[in-house]
Amino acid sequence: LRALVEDPRLNLKVIQLVRDPRGILSSRIETFRDTYRLWRIWRATGRKPYNLDLTQLTMVCDDFLSSVSTGLSHPYWLKGKYMLVRYEDLARNPLQKTKEIYDYLNLPMDKNVVDWIQANTRGSSELSAKHKYGTVRDSAANAESWRLKLSFEMVDYTQTVCQKILNILGYKSVKSAEELKNMTLSLVQDKSFVPFS
Repeated sequence: LRALVEDPRLNLKVIQLVRDPRGILSSRIETFRDTYRLWRIWRATGRKPYNLDLTQLTMVCDDFLSSVSTGLSHPYWLKGKYMLVRYEDLARNPLQKTKEIYDYLNLPMDKNVVDWIQANTRGSSELSAKHKYGTVRDSAANAESWRLKLSFEMVDYTQTVCQKILNILGYKSVKSAEELKNMTLSLVQDKSFVPFS
C-alpha cells in the first residue's frame, strides 16, 4: 500500500471500512457456510466443537489490529491520504457519513447517490427486500443484528480474542446474555475518526 500511496503518478486515497469483529464473525458464518461450518454448529447447539479452528477468528483480529494500527498511527506517507470509517456509523447515518467520505475525496455528491442511499438504507416490507443478496436493508437495524444471532459464549470468546481492536475502534463489550440481547443498549461508542491531514 505504501508504494502505491507514494507513487507520484497516482492520486490515491485510502478509506478503511471497519466493522465490529463480532458482526464480522456473524456475517462470515452466514456467507462462508462451509469454511465456518463448525462455528454454525456451535451457534446451533450451544456447544463449542472440540475441533473448531479458532485461528480463523484470531487471524482476523490480528490482521485487523495491524492494519488499523498502521492507519491510526499516522505515518507520514499516509498524511492526507487515510480515512477510517466504521460500518456501524455508516449504517446509522448513511447520508451524513457518505457526505463526509465525498468531502474527504473532494468530490461533489450527486443527487443520484443521495436518492440511492435514501431508497436502499431505510428497509422495505417487500418480499424482494428480504433476500440476503438484495440491496435494500434497514441499515441501522442490520448493523447490530449479530447480537440476536450469536450466543453469549461465542460473543464472549470473540471479545476476549479481539479486545484490543474492540477498544481502539470504540466497541463496547457485553458482560451477560441479557446485555447482549438488550437492543436498546448500543455497543457502539460515539467516537470520531478524523481523516489524517
